[in-house]
Amino acid sequence: MSSAKGSSAKGSSAAQRRGEAKFGVSGWDYADWRGPLYPSPLPKGFRALPLLARFTRFMEVNVSYYRILPQSASLRWVDETPSDFTFVFKAWRGWTHERGAQAGAVSGQEDEIGQFRDLVAPAAQAGRLDGILVQFPPSLSDPNEALSRLCALRDALAPHRIFAEFRHHDLYRDSLLRELESEQIAFVNVDLPAVRTLPTLSRINTGPVSYLRLHGRNRAGWERQASRDDRYDHSYSETEVAELTGVIDELLGRCPQVLVGANNHFGGQAAAVVAQLRSAIEGVPCSVPARLRTAFPAVGAVTVDLPEVDPPEVSLAPPGTAPSPDASSPTDEMSLDLGPPPRT
Repeated sequence: MSSAKGSSAKGSSAAQRRGEAKFGVSGWDYADWRGPLYPSPLPKGFRALPLLARFTRFMEVNVSYYRILPQSASLRWVDETPSDFTFVFKAWRGWTHERGAQAGAVSGQEDEIGQFRDLVAPAAQAGRLDGILVQFPPSLSDPNEALSRLCALRDALAPHRIFAEFRHHDLYRDSLLRELESEQIAFVNVDLPAVRTLPTLSRINTGPVSYLRLHGRNRAGWERQASRDDRYDHSYSETEVAELTGVIDELLGRCPQVLVGANNHFGGQAAAVVAQLRSAIEGVPCSVPARLRTAFPAVGAVTVDLPEVDPPEVSLAPPGTAPSPDASSPTDEMSLDLGPPPRT
């Protein structure tokens, strides 16, 4: 196990990096992405995921936290993205957040476990499942309970990798981190504002894959427990991007792969910081949609236009078939996400 907490890290040169960084965003169907990232109005049949897959490397699927969709949804996501594009599925909230979700809570939930395994199966079978993201709320602060619940989920969802994200600083203990390494559970570093018991930015890895999630630094939104969109409304400054580049560099020097997921989603800001970080880490301008470069001048300075495709990203469903319920349909990630999630 390697860990570092608190102070900012200096970036290393590309020659010093031994690992590979993969950048992605958390969710993809947000109404406020129309304009800065997606066309507005959306053309008939527009599909957001294929567009994002042209300049990101993986997707954090949020809808699986709110609702376990049928397998037809993930089959479609796999079919409409490139063969090297991967997925992280967020664990269902019944195992992490809802009342009664305690150690061993997966017992008696064989149906939900089976449905979730079915949902992730297409990505897993294609070799494109990075793992399952288990995010615990700030109310969970007991290390023994956290470890017990993680191990129960790991066993129920084996052989898929489990990523553990904590929202309480009391869980950032060396003893727990050593247990995570022993149990082959990957730790998730988080970038959050310094509010109450939220953890500070860390550089921890407990296995061959390290993870960094960017939630923004909107301190005021978190302090007043504002709506989800308000809390995650943050545009990273050039200084903050440089700091994060240093953190990613440090993690890359220690493990073969680093996943970087941006969740400061409001107004397309997640896609913006992904573009900035990709350009910084890879040392060449990242190609992104021209709309994003126009909406965020700092992005425009370090990127180039993503070539237009003809026809544009549209549904790949055969004519006459009903679309599967996924993150671009009326019963989708966006509509399920818009209400403030409980204690996330």
